[in-house]
Amino acid sequence: MDILKEKIKIEVIQKVINNWRGFFLPYQMALHELESDFKIIDLEWKIQHGYSPIEHMKIRMKTIKSLVEKIQKKEIHLTQEAVRNEIRDIAGVRIVTSFIEDVYILKEHIEQREDIRMIRVKDYIQDAKMSGYKSLHLIVETQVILSKEILWVPAEIQIRTSAMDFWASTEHKLNYKYQGETIPEDAKKQLIELAKASSLMDKEMSRLRAKLLSN
Repeated sequence: MDILKEKIKIEVIQKVINNWRGFFLPYQMALHELESDFKIIDLEWKIQHGYSPIEHMKIRMKTIKSLVEKIQKKEIHLTQEAVRNEIRDIAGVRIVTSFIEDVYILKEHIEQREDIRMIRVKDYIQDAKMSGYKSLHLIVETQVILSKEILWVPAEIQIRTSAMDFWASTEHKLNYKYQGETIPEDAKKQLIELAKASSLMDKEMSRLRAKLLSN
């Protein structure tokens, strides 16, 4: 009976969100804005310095299913205003770099931009999660200029190295496989060992970066 009630609740929330006309539009605009901004910066740095810290970039919108799960988890009142204020990662950008130093170069660049406001920083590189996960998470607001108004739309920017990104992708696949179940201890230990190897690779890459950029 509890499972049935939960299923009905989820369906009701999904139906409500599906009827929120225009709710996702500002987030889509924000993603286009951020993607364009970073592509321009990537091009400028390559032309001016022959090198850009941006290895590659990916944008994503939180799916309705994922949004519903977060609304339930945080017990948010089901209104557009409440969801808009409480959930700040509906729009997301992931930037992958080759080197750890480049993660913080990008952070500094974002902090200096007038069209982006830094709201919150979670540095899982300096303070990794127990699982071994590392990444820099920034909650920002980006400026979207419309014909008659200016919006400041929240988004999450994740910045990590290629090694961190590969590790995170592997962890995600493992969590997906064991969804709703406990991940075996040997797999958890192996992930932690891989996280250590990933960190070692980033340190060696930093040494290589110092040699490459000093020439």
